[in-house]
Amino acid sequence: MMNGKIGKVWGVTECVLASPLIEIHRLKIKPRHQCSLHVHRRKFNAFLVTKGTLFIETVKNDYPLTDVTELKAGEIATVKPGEHHRFRTGKQSCECFEIYYTDILGEDIERKGHGGKVAA
Repeated sequence: MMNGKIGKVWGVTECVLASPLIEIHRLKIKPRHQCSLHVHRRKFNAFLVTKGTLFIETVKNDYPLTDVTELKAGEIATVKPGEHHRFRTGKQSCECFEIYYTDILGEDIERKGHGGKVAA
């Protein structure tokens, strides 16, 4: 992924970090705009709002419903792989970070025994 700003019909995206395990984009979204409904097959898609309000519409796979999550500055939400979703703004513009990552960083610990107090 190339770094740099890319204009979109809904605003601007800028890749600020790209690696094989994570990708972070800074988004500036115009008032009353939205992206297309889309899906990521293998990546989680998180949104961390830094300014304004962002609405994440997620079409659930487990039941026939579209969830809408409202995020304000300092709040984060994640969409799982395989769920169609889109983001949109209300009356105000919004700035946020969009974070893509895979589950390779998920739970991978195998314990042998239990922790506890150390004998003196």
